[in-house]
Amino acid sequence: MPHQQQLQDKRGPAPQTESQSKRVKRPVDRSLPSKIDSFVPEAKLYAHLLAQEKKMDAAVSSKRLDLAESLAATPKLSRTLRIFVENSATSQPTFSASNNVDDLLDFSSDSTPSWTLKVYGFLLAPDKVYPEGATPAKLSTIMRAIQVKMARETSLYADGANSVEWRKNESKQKDFDAFEVTRKGDADVSIKIALHIDSNPEKYKISSELADIVDVKLDTKANVIMRLWQYIKMHGLQDAEDKRQINFDDTLTKMFKTKKVLLTHLPDLLSAHLHPIEPITIDYTIKVDKPRTVSPQAYDVQVEVEDVEIKAKITRVLEGSTPANVREIALIDDEITKLVQRVTQAKHKREFMLAFSKDPVEFINNWIASQTRDLEAILGGDPQLGVGGNRINIEEARRASFYKDNWVNEAVFHYLNSV
Repeated sequence: MPHQQQLQDKRGPAPQTESQSKRVKRPVDRSLPSKIDSFVPEAKLYAHLLAQEKKMDAAVSSKRLDLAESLAATPKLSRTLRIFVENSATSQPTFSASNNVDDLLDFSSDSTPSWTLKVYGFLLAPDKVYPEGATPAKLSTIMRAIQVKMARETSLYADGANSVEWRKNESKQKDFDAFEVTRKGDADVSIKIALHIDSNPEKYKISSELADIVDVKLDTKANVIMRLWQYIKMHGLQDAEDKRQINFDDTLTKMFKTKKVLLTHLPDLLSAHLHPIEPITIDYTIKVDKPRTVSPQAYDVQVEVEDVEIKAKITRVLEGSTPANVREIALIDDEITKLVQRVTQAKHKREFMLAFSKDPVEFINNWIASQTRDLEAILGGDPQLGVGGNRINIEEARRASFYKDNWVNEAVFHYLNSV
């Protein structure tokens, strides 16, 4: 066993496998050794740069977290949505170029008279002229629901009900630019279109009594509660002894029909004064006398949309660290680490030679003592084995082959000279 161990020591350490080499950690310490600035003045500047880098990294990390949070709640922009309504008609009897009654009554053709209603819109850009400053609007992202009701005899048409409804929270359909409804028919039809604007968080129409207090007619429930709380604090309506209780003044008592309420019950009282926003209603008549009919009116509606430019800028900042940049930074850090290691090794060599030049004899004695302690640790000297200060491994010393090595003659020579 000792012989095999000696052979392995001569051959050197066993080569690392690929998995072991991947687990080897690269040195990451880029700090210069202490007290080096006494003979290398530039070391102070390098330490200052490291400190500034740590501050910058902390600031960048904090800013990236803030941007990631703001990305979840992208700021809203108030834009004008211009809505258009039109319809197309196909295979209508009035399209036939023949005036022969027999041709008009020929039902052998597979074409069936039908019409298609289309509702679409454009978002107008601020301070720009339409249509140059307009972009197609994704109705599925702006609307919460769309309803179409048709005034026609149900008994005459078997292609579906006279009402069509789309709801965002119930639909599995992808985003669309235009809402279309197709039905069979060869006669004009009066329809009513109801558009429900979506808002996140949801906004409510505030009752006239509450609107006079909070000074707003449309808002979210959270904002209404905050405005009412400001009114309560301004008028000192919070109970002096029990801060959880609100003592209403005459205005609030008349509106809520009570004189006092716990603060936690205030949102429940507000629910009766918050109503769903009424939909945008458009009356339109389907015309089948020509292939395409466009309503002469357009409808402008104020809507809130995501600030796409800000969202894109935030996304670019968060995704700014491309793989190429990361690799470049890693290579620079590795180079800095190697240079720091070289500086550290040069410092150790300098200290070694400086101590030797001051007192060579004392330095050699201390160095030999230090090497002896290291040798004891390497060769297995252990006071627990009962041989304190032993310089060799006891198990190896028991074997005769141990004393046939070349170092034995040198050790005996030094021992005889020391006696």
